[in-house]
Amino acid sequence: MRSIHWFRSDLRIRDNRALEAASRDEELIPLFVLDDRLLEGSPRRARFLLGCLTRLDDGLRERGQRLVVRRGDPTKIVPQLCREQKVDRLHFNRDYGPFATERDTEVQRAAEKHGVSVHSHKDRVVFESGELQTQSGAPYRVYTPFQRAWWQRFENQPEEPGTRCALADPVKGIEPGALPSPEEMGLDDDTEIPTPGEAAARRRLKSFLERDVADYTERRDLPADDATSRLSPYLRLGVVSVRLCIDEAQQAATEDRKLEGGARKWIDELIWRDFYHSILHTHPFVRESNFRSEYDGLQWNDDDEGFAAWCEGRTGFPFVDAGMRQLAATGWMHNRARMVVASFLTKDLGIDWRRGERFFMERLVDGDPASNNGGWQWSASTGTDAQPYFRIFNPVSQGERFDPEGEYVRRWVPELAGLSGKRAQRPWDSPIEAPKYPAPILRHDEARKKTLARFERARRDGERS
Repeated sequence: MRSIHWFRSDLRIRDNRALEAASRDEELIPLFVLDDRLLEGSPRRARFLLGCLTRLDDGLRERGQRLVVRRGDPTKIVPQLCREQKVDRLHFNRDYGPFATERDTEVQRAAEKHGVSVHSHKDRVVFESGELQTQSGAPYRVYTPFQRAWWQRFENQPEEPGTRCALADPVKGIEPGALPSPEEMGLDDDTEIPTPGEAAARRRLKSFLERDVADYTERRDLPADDATSRLSPYLRLGVVSVRLCIDEAQQAATEDRKLEGGARKWIDELIWRDFYHSILHTHPFVRESNFRSEYDGLQWNDDDEGFAAWCEGRTGFPFVDAGMRQLAATGWMHNRARMVVASFLTKDLGIDWRRGERFFMERLVDGDPASNNGGWQWSASTGTDAQPYFRIFNPVSQGERFDPEGEYVRRWVPELAGLSGKRAQRPWDSPIEAPKYPAPILRHDEARKKTLARFERARRDGERS
């Protein structure tokens, strides 16, 4: 029997459900289709993808295999390769966005026409939307009850990572193809990206659990401390499995009871990832529309100058600007800063969350359609958040609370390097001038009032219609 494992967002060998299943046959073709649409969103993410594919090929070579690379439309290439190589079975791990679902359905239909047995596997999440439902049989719409149900199911039916599997034999005579270099792809972005590959992800996980998880609950919101796992780029491309992350966190807490609180809190953050994948799968319209339809009539501001100032990190609000400049320089932003800059764009500037969501997807190495959309709609109060719309972050007090010494601000906003402590969050109140740093582009208290009025008007109009 001959199988194809179609790699997608699962660029690893260890604990890969579909790869394990495909390797039970006598012969295996490990396939990746380089779809140009994957490369259009973010040059940084594309460079990271190519690096991870190179490391994946290295790992396959060590086990007597090669990554077979084809470039083009997978809905044509995968069925064609099945036919040419007389493949008996096609295996892949499920994705949950509308684009991926439509693509996979088309591939399955075409492959089955040629007599190929197609098998999709749960791998990207711990629990899929259909596995966690309310008592009425509906998918969850709010995180907290989803989280409770997640933990209850996990404690009764833990999802454990797989062990290292022996790969099936390669198919003789097949041309593996070559991965293009970033230069060949025209990816001239020189942002420093994370070290690609499964081994690097495992090292990062080990370092986090040894160094940072103990006080993760206290330090996770402090961007100057760099106390988060930084595993999001690896989880985005499936270079490490979420099951392995959870299993190793629990093992570390079992061996050292002082780690229990931090490990549990970190796993709670990983549950958000399952939740947003469930939301995207069950409500695919959120990619373009508000999750909460009562805000469809919300009037957004058409403020191109404000949007440009936000994008370039020159709003005059240091904590906001530090976050945006960190994104520009690294392709990553601390999660607390993500919430604050998103709130500033949607609640202070009143700009449509979709513009911010697209901007992030173009620049984030870890840009994930489900999590990015969920986070932006949460911040804009158009999404799943149970809190009311009048939760509006004050960009100054957020900086004072989560960057009290101004370390994060001074690191990314060098114009404020001479200001100490909270003065870095309020340069306009400091006796030391920072002439190269812009004045605030708006008054937060006035912007807050306008936002409250816009939301209240949208709610009233929605109730009347």
